[in-house]
Amino acid sequence: MPSNFGKVLEAAPALLKRIGWFPPQGGEMKAALEEAERIGARCVYGDVELQQTMGELQSAAGQILTNPSQLADLPSPPGELRDIFSGLFRSQNPQQIVESVKTRDNAKQMTKYLKEAFPSVYHTMITRRDAHMAKMLRQHCSNGKVVAVVGIAHVQGIEREWEALDGKQ
Repeated sequence: MPSNFGKVLEAAPALLKRIGWFPPQGGEMKAALEEAERIGARCVYGDVELQQTMGELQSAAGQILTNPSQLADLPSPPGELRDIFSGLFRSQNPQQIVESVKTRDNAKQMTKYLKEAFPSVYHTMITRRDAHMAKMLRQHCSNGKVVAVVGIAHVQGIEREWEALDGKQ
């Protein structure tokens, strides 16, 4: 039986979608499929399965909740992120806030802060998935071509992991 926290994690995607945080799904994947066909590449699902990620996230969050003193020592987010975070609490349009994060600079800042403030969550949500996605993309790369739809927060990590895979060959 899932814990209360587990129930919250299970309900989170539907709730976030309902309030406008998750855009309608499918547009990016449709574009990827069309581009893959145009250039003669395969399009594959290369992320870690959601159930596995959510289980690991629940464990990471559980570690934080069992040691709440960690929350008292959180570093302050950089100025740009403070503006984004404050928008969450001022009831700004959630879609507009999400869009403001969709730049490489903001994504770098967000992941850097996540790594510093919540390293176990960072490992689950970013590090592990970046490595897995890079490996899957490389494995399914045909004719030196691959098309991928990934979140902006994963681009830098996937690039780094791809280069590391180059070094192993």
